[in-house]
Amino acid sequence: MSFILITGNATLDIVNCVAHYPHEDEELRALEQWSDLGGNAATMARVLAAHRHRCDWVGVVANDTDGDKILATLKAHQVGVEHADCQVGASPVSYITVNQQNGSRTIVHYRDLPELAAEAFMGIEVERYDWLHFEGRNVAALGEMLQFARERVVDQPLSLEIEKVRDGLEDLIPLVDVVLFSRAYVQAQGFKDAVSFLQDRQATHGALWMTCTWGEQGAWAIDHDGAIFHEPALVTPVVMDTVGAGDVFNAGLVHALATGQPLEQALQYAVQLAGRKVQQQGFQSVGL
Repeated sequence: MSFILITGNATLDIVNCVAHYPHEDEELRALEQWSDLGGNAATMARVLAAHRHRCDWVGVVANDTDGDKILATLKAHQVGVEHADCQVGASPVSYITVNQQNGSRTIVHYRDLPELAAEAFMGIEVERYDWLHFEGRNVAALGEMLQFARERVVDQPLSLEIEKVRDGLEDLIPLVDVVLFSRAYVQAQGFKDAVSFLQDRQATHGALWMTCTWGEQGAWAIDHDGAIFHEPALVTPVVMDTVGAGDVFNAGLVHALATGQPLEQALQYAVQLAGRKVQQQGFQSVGL
């Protein structure tokens, strides 16, 4: 298996499962409550480690109780944290409401912590890794990190998740090999479907692999030659919990590509893995 470096956010998730989404000013009893590791990068690292990859996570946590829980949970899932940047502040916490009726998740996120600085990343011997993945945040520093990595790796792939709109993020695409877009990002760019968006972005950025998730419609991908692949969403009798489903997709895709699967097959695996995740609460089974 591969040695993978995952750069981005890690949070403590506090999840309340409710019978219906609460109305404003309503008092509502939670049916269940649990806390778990969250954050795009940390969840990816957790899932990749469950697939028997050796994974290191790099990001920022605070020197507080929540930070201790985040690092302890990463370690418990066999994710390396030697590159974690511990600072003074409040570790990121996401307060998540899961609607039992449809599995939707509503997130209130709090953090009082600086983003990862480029200097912290540049102390890492990136040449050791077989794959480097980056969460698209803190664009100025991320650009320096990607440039640093690109100058040092030989043929190791670099992947970038673009989930939210951040000025200048797409300017970094020439520095990576694989880009993973979210439906929310695509729609924010004025596109109504994944295919036209992927074709437009390939015309803009050149021949590289790109994917786009689209919820209940599955996901699409485009390869170097402009071929489009689509994988329908897994048919699920009940959607239990969509928290982290996109991160599970991303991890599934990186796992499949890192183990030599072609893009179309990797897309299929990623969609099926994400579909299995939404049928359960949390990440405690189905190899997650």
